[in-house]
Amino acid sequence: MRAFIQIRRVVYKENDLVEQLKQIKERLGEHDVQLNQIYDALENLLDEKAEQRKWEDRDRIGFKR
Repeated sequence: MRAFIQIRRVVYKENDLVEQLKQIKERLGEHDVQLNQIYDALENLLDEKAEQRKWEDRDRIGFKR
C-alpha cells in the first residue's frame, strides 16, 4: 500500500514538473521574439546614425598640420 502511495506522489511531482517545463518553454519563446525586436530596433538606429554622418565630414585623427 505504501509503495502505491509513493508511486502516486512521484507521478504528481512529474506532472507538476512537466507543466513547469512547458511554461518555461513558452516564456523563452516570448523572450526570443522580444529580443529579436530589440535587436532590429538597435540596428535601425545604428543605420540611421551612420547615414547621418558622411565620410568627408568626419573628424580626422592623427597628425595635423
